[in-house]
Amino acid sequence: MNRNIHIGLPIGTASILLIFLTLSLTSFAVLSLETSVADMNLTSKSADYTQNYYAAFHEAQGFLADMDSKLSSFYYESADYNDYMRKAGFGPVSDNFPIGEMQYLHVEISIIYPSVSDINNHKKSFASSGEDTFRSSAFYKISSFRIITRDDLLNYKDAEIPVY
Repeated sequence: MNRNIHIGLPIGTASILLIFLTLSLTSFAVLSLETSVADMNLTSKSADYTQNYYAAFHEAQGFLADMDSKLSSFYYESADYNDYMRKAGFGPVSDNFPIGEMQYLHVEISIIYPSVSDINNHKKSFASSGEDTFRSSAFYKISSFRIITRDDLLNYKDAEIPVY
């Protein structure tokens, strides 16, 4: 009565486990690939936005440099405050620099009539900084330097969002 009871797995069990393992690893590989493609697309969009922002920032710096040059020449050509303000204009001066189709950099300056000491102090502070940094001028004050998003181009679909 020596019977050996042998409990084993059916013959196809190893094949089924191998197929399941292969499918699992393949699905994880595909998910990993999709994640890396999505990350690459997001990085590309971020790099494009950053490049566009700094291009707009550079154009804004050029605008400020041009205004500084114009206001400086108006100052040295004018006889008094009224003559200077008549040449320069009394109101604020602004310009927009596109970043993308939905955003732009808005720059607005207020024209001021500087004193001689203001001009000299400004020249000294610029010379002592030793680097080309973002700065105001003795002839104007920056009243606005900000990114504006055009809300009229955004399509909000509030009706489709379930709010409880």
